[in-house]
Order: sequence, then C-alpha cells, then structure tokens
Amino acid sequence: MEPSTELKLPTIAVSVRLAVVGAEPAAAEVFVADVPRLGRSQLLDDLATMLEGDAGFLPVRNAGIVRLLGKHAMVWIAVKRAQPRPVEDWPEEPSEVITLYDREYHVEVALTTGTRLMGQLLDSSPADRPRAIDHLNRVGRFVRLWTQDEHFLINKAHIVHVTEV
Repeated sequence: MEPSTELKLPTIAVSVRLAVVGAEPAAAEVFVADVPRLGRSQLLDDLATMLEGDAGFLPVRNAGIVRLLGKHAMVWIAVKRAQPRPVEDWPEEPSEVITLYDREYHVEVALTTGTRLMGQLLDSSPADRPRAIDHLNRVGRFVRLWTQDEHFLINKAHIVHVTEV
C-alpha cells in the first residue's frame, strides 16, 4: 500500500548543523511547514516553535536518510545567519540581531559534550527579571544563542554551565 500524498503536509527543508548526543556535529536538514513568511527571521522563529512543541521527535535528513530524531538527544541545532538563498527569494529584512532587545548577555555556554559556545543571549524579559539566570530559567526546552555566524538553539538539558563574559 502506497502512502497517500493527500495525507502529507507541505514542508520545506532547512539546512542546519546538528549536534546530537554521542556524535560529532553534522550537516542536516530539518523540515518545517511550508507557509508564507516575510523573511528568514520568521523561519528561525518557526523552527524554534517546532522544537518547543509537544512532539518528542522530528524528521531530520542526514546523508540522504530521513530519521525521526528524539529532541531529548539533540544538544544543539544551528542555522547560518548569512542568507543561504539567492537574494530574490527573500525580501530585504533587518537581521534578528537588529531587533531591539532590552538586555544582551555575552556568555560562554559549556555543554555536556565538552563543547563551549560563545555568543549573546538577547532578552526582553520583564523589568523584575533582568538577569541571565532569569532568561535561562524560563519555561522551554531550548535557549537561543546568537554568534557572529550562526543562530543556535541549545537544548537546556545539555547545558552544564553558563558564564557571563
């Protein structure tokens, strides 16, 4: 019996670097809903929303094979900040870093894999929650880290410690 194309949801593949427990980071593709977006920052928001969703697994294509990857095994997922598509595919838009945030924390994140990532946590939390720890202790499975080249979504379960630099 062949699967019905009527039951498939329209998706697009997003190129990422993916670190999972027990493996070196590798190029992969994750699938997000194919919906109209105004630009790349909305695509990143949709990816973050998908990772925060209730589903425990998501389809990932690596080396031409699609696997259902457990989110608990993901250490981080990174998307290049540079525009990977031709300019005409996305209208010109301000970078997500140009978006105004109330606070910026320059941090080093140490992970269970021994990896250390340096970047910024950007935050617009309420005035009574101004610390980096308040940002990290928010509800959610992943935290965003901006570096010069990539936008990381880091699984909080794999963070050993965060140091402000």
